[in-house]
Amino acid sequence: MAIEKDQAIVLRLTDFSETSQIATLFTPAHGLVRLIAKGIRRGTAKRAAVGLDLLEHGDVSYIPTRTAGQLGTLTDWAQRNSFAGLRRELPRLYGGLYAAELVASLTEEEDPHPGLFEALLHTLTELAGDGEPLRRLAMFQAELLVALGFALNFEQCVVCGRPRGGASATYFSSHSGGVLCRNCAPAQVERRRLPPGLLNTTPATGDARAWFALQNYHLTHLAGRPFKTAAPLARALGLTRSG
Repeated sequence: MAIEKDQAIVLRLTDFSETSQIATLFTPAHGLVRLIAKGIRRGTAKRAAVGLDLLEHGDVSYIPTRTAGQLGTLTDWAQRNSFAGLRRELPRLYGGLYAAELVASLTEEEDPHPGLFEALLHTLTELAGDGEPLRRLAMFQAELLVALGFALNFEQCVVCGRPRGGASATYFSSHSGGVLCRNCAPAQVERRRLPPGLLNTTPATGDARAWFALQNYHLTHLAGRPFKTAAPLARALGLTRSG
């Protein structure tokens, strides 16, 4: 079978044997790709001599699988950017891991989203540089929701259709995918109160903490489970008490 070549960001690494790992990569042209990296844990690995590390960006060559659900085989990896700046502060490192987990959890194999790839690449670059972690992550959450077709309806009540105005939209429903007016909110079992004035802003301009919390709430609902990196990220950012 012909070898595929693409850019990739390493989202996840899982030990497979004493000498091999399973690498979950996100690529612009092929989407999520899961590959067996044979011999990569040996010091003399030939197929990926420099090894793989989480959250690095590089050029990948691999043999795709012929059977759905099976693993392809990594044949070569050339690093472009290690995003070394992520390791200098916990909020930046956990922020990168959180962004990677969102993509790994909410995208499908062989379903390309080149715009989302660029958004993730930009987010890691900002986190590794001077970008403010919480703001950048709130913006990435919004970019991911748009890219995957889950953009939220903040313009009108998702139950009755009443246009949002002033303080009329006071709740958000993840199940319904948008805001609820005062009249419709009491009848909805699943709802979350919105901070005053939040919807008059965006994740780029408003309260980054409130936008992050709201979008993480919705993303968790979409994934059907809490994200493993969310709690340590919240502690690193000072959003919760560490106990």
